[in-house]
Amino acid sequence: MSRRGWAGVPPESQDEGGRRILEATARCVKRLGAEQTTLAAVAEESGISRRTIYRYFDGIEDLFAAVGRGAMDDFQTRLDEATAGLTDVVTLVVESLAFAIEEVPRDPLLHLLVATGHMKTFGQIVMSPLMVDYCRRVVVESKADWAALGYDEAALNDLIVFMQRILQSFLVAPEPALEPPELRAFLRRWLGPAVLVRGQWRPTPGDTAR
Repeated sequence: MSRRGWAGVPPESQDEGGRRILEATARCVKRLGAEQTTLAAVAEESGISRRTIYRYFDGIEDLFAAVGRGAMDDFQTRLDEATAGLTDVVTLVVESLAFAIEEVPRDPLLHLLVATGHMKTFGQIVMSPLMVDYCRRVVVESKADWAALGYDEAALNDLIVFMQRILQSFLVAPEPALEPPELRAFLRRWLGPAVLVRGQWRPTPGDTAR
């Protein structure tokens, strides 16, 4: 393998090459901001050509999506720390959602998908069936007795989808901004009753929703 690229230290495998490009992308986003993170900038940071990047990724959208997925793993760890010990279902839902609304815009690697008009890519990641399933299992299902409130797996999936749609609305239209106590009071006022009523809810004739 030629040593002209990769600053003279080529990767030993395809996986290592992809990882190094993603690391370079993350450094560019943190240093330059999302709008200035181009394929040319990533190529220069990696010590390779743009043509080489295309051997690993389809383009900047693909790079941003991959970086975003990696950032979400770190975000999940911080969310777990923020909600540790919460067992009341309403408080758990409110704190989880409030944490996401507040922290995503502060995280350059997550916010890059929103700030540069890549909301569609962000939405595809967040709303994917795998992410919904993951959030159900990790964010809510393992932390409270949902069965006692009448929730099954399908109902919890619905709750996660609803929370994710609320998150996206706050990211797209953050104004007027709410202070932390106001945000939590707002979410508790409107989400709390909906969360608690799930066990008593029954579809009306013609209603196809679960």
